[in-house]
Amino acid sequence: MNNNTQVSERGPLTNHPITESFADWSHMVDGKKFLEQLTRHAYRVCNYMAVTDNYEAFHQHFGQRGTIHFAVKASAEPFVLKKLIALGAGFEIATYSELRLLIECGLTRNIISKKVNFGQTQKERSDIKKALRDGVRNFATDNIHDVRIITEVAGELQLNKKDIRLQIRLFNAEGSSSGGGYSQSFNKRYGVDNEQAMQLAESITATGMTVAGFTFHPGSGSNNPNLWDYGVRNAAILSRKLKEELGVSVTELNLSGGFDPALPIAHYSAHILPLIESIYHEEGAALPESIDTEPGRWLVANAEVLIGKVSNIKINRDGTRIVTMTTGVSENGTLTDLGLDFDYFILENGKARKLEKRAELRANLHGRACADFDVIAENTPVPAELHPDNPIADDVFVVIHGAGAYSHYMERNFWCGITPPMKMNYDEFRNCITSEMNYQRALINSYAERSGLPLKNAMTFITHSADNKFGQIKGSEIAQILDNPELLNKLGIHILTSVAEFVHTHNIEKN
Repeated sequence: MNNNTQVSERGPLTNHPITESFADWSHMVDGKKFLEQLTRHAYRVCNYMAVTDNYEAFHQHFGQRGTIHFAVKASAEPFVLKKLIALGAGFEIATYSELRLLIECGLTRNIISKKVNFGQTQKERSDIKKALRDGVRNFATDNIHDVRIITEVAGELQLNKKDIRLQIRLFNAEGSSSGGGYSQSFNKRYGVDNEQAMQLAESITATGMTVAGFTFHPGSGSNNPNLWDYGVRNAAILSRKLKEELGVSVTELNLSGGFDPALPIAHYSAHILPLIESIYHEEGAALPESIDTEPGRWLVANAEVLIGKVSNIKINRDGTRIVTMTTGVSENGTLTDLGLDFDYFILENGKARKLEKRAELRANLHGRACADFDVIAENTPVPAELHPDNPIADDVFVVIHGAGAYSHYMERNFWCGITPPMKMNYDEFRNCITSEMNYQRALINSYAERSGLPLKNAMTFITHSADNKFGQIKGSEIAQILDNPELLNKLGIHILTSVAEFVHTHNIEKN
């Protein structure tokens, strides 16, 4: 497919009721109260039903050729995982903790063995052991250390090593980066060249495990489908060489992730699928029986938006416009420009109006942490109203699209006592902006979830004992509470009441 081919439909990135149904809620905004709320906390507004539409669209283009494995690191939300389990999706995990989330959400051992890929190639031994015990049999690898550990642990567990299937991860481009048109590259850390791949294949075969195929990642937010060409070409070359030199038939090609949610999935399938047939034919290799994918952001980007208020606008001597908001994205800058989009609104006479972005007017967007690395986006279009001399700029709020992926990284609570965003679904948000009672309830639920998550993790690791009530509670039981709005509200009230009683009993105010 030509790079410039026009595709009429759009990707899911900005498809969220906050913008799609703007007229339905904007007229109800109490402007003064809403701005006061946004100075205290940002909002995370959820629309998890979008995941079904996204998966079905992705499945239409790639699902007939192989398994779609959702990259769990993109979203640990139980609703998302349960919905994808019900839809028959596979999953890609980077840690054993992600597998535990899937098990808590109902993923069975039979499905784990068939549809879960352990995609992290530099794994912890204990994670490998626990994953194998729980049924994982599909692993990506790019180093002999990893292969050695998997072999040793499989031996300890007395598993049939032929059932353990390894995909060798390749470089996705020449050099140490992925090429133009991506936001994050993986070549510096992950992948092997063709010579190393052949050596790994020999080592894997010698252990008795199965070389299932090849995988590679073109880079996060890859908007150019040609970025898959290099990996497909080398996978085809290696498939032929393995058959000719080692007698090994590989059956899988894993295209991994990197699909930009701003673009329709047809933008990729129309180029990549014909490309595979063409290149494998040219290289004299048997076509892969399964062409798998591991999308993360594309399936969940529009499941949440983040709403923050503009705090400050500065223009540097070189003309760079700096816009600081009441929310940030990452703790270390690694999520800068990671497939986000922005809509700007002004509150006039208490009501909201959308502002027009100007392509020629660009700015760097920051959170309010006191560090350069709190960067949300650089050189992105902004409205003309965002000027330091404009008094109405103080009333501008921003809807950040793409917060459904990696949203927990957007919770700024590690600097200056900044309150993390309040999480709620769209209907709750629409009700909260008109009702103080609903706002208070949402605040308690959001607090309870944030308290419950570390509690769940603690309960998972506390040793069980007959005389210890803590040890008798499973993390999965806490997970069920977190997934039930009514129980979550009761948990929040219970925790707040317990703290109040503790303070009163111990006379904290007198000490």
